[in-house]
Amino acid sequence: MFFEVALYGTLAGAATIAGILLVLKKASSAKKYSINLISFAAGVLLAAAFLDLMPEAAGLNESMFLFVLLGIVVFYFIENLAVVHMCKEEDCKAHQIGMMSAIGIGFHSLIDGIAIAAGFSVSPALGIITAFAVIAHEFPEGVITMSLLLHAKFKRNSAILFSVLVAAATPIGAMLAFPFLNNIPGSVLGAMLAFAAGSFIYIASSDLIPETHKKFDKANLIAFLAGVVLIYAITKFAGI
Repeated sequence: MFFEVALYGTLAGAATIAGILLVLKKASSAKKYSINLISFAAGVLLAAAFLDLMPEAAGLNESMFLFVLLGIVVFYFIENLAVVHMCKEEDCKAHQIGMMSAIGIGFHSLIDGIAIAAGFSVSPALGIITAFAVIAHEFPEGVITMSLLLHAKFKRNSAILFSVLVAAATPIGAMLAFPFLNNIPGSVLGAMLAFAAGSFIYIASSDLIPETHKKFDKANLIAFLAGVVLIYAITKFAGI
């Protein structure tokens, strides 16, 4: 099972790297299609939280909703303290961005890795769905991270270095957490799944969905619904 955790954690990190490369190589394409990817990621995150993570967490911890709320609250504070959020380049000028942004996004990526490990600790099917949800939003996160660092006047090589460190945080978090999760009580594992669900809900509702509302596009509606339907289909197929 450790191999699967390492594999999917690495794939999530690779998705971030792909977003970084898109900004470096095809900045115009990244800007043009990122909104559709964001819509898709929002659908995937919400569906994974409500259809998979929360039901599994409820079976392990009766205080599931408390930990979902805790996940939302914690990510709210992380985002505000680190001043990390999705924004267009012209909107970012009013905010402090740079090193703290990279640290905040890196911490978020670390938690994503732990979420993948927690999912696999319950079942391979839940692990794969959690990993897929992480991968879906890691790609636009790579676009955002590199764009923020370049906008903050980081030198190109420094921006690449910090972005790669952010990408590495996901597989590192997954691989470091998994050995410890095999021996923890079910109630603790349930709390971690609920916390991950809260983080998914916050990311989708606070960061991703508001971006999709800035410009009406039927493709966004289709992409969002595609994300929801895909997770629903996978859930039914996997029998979760």
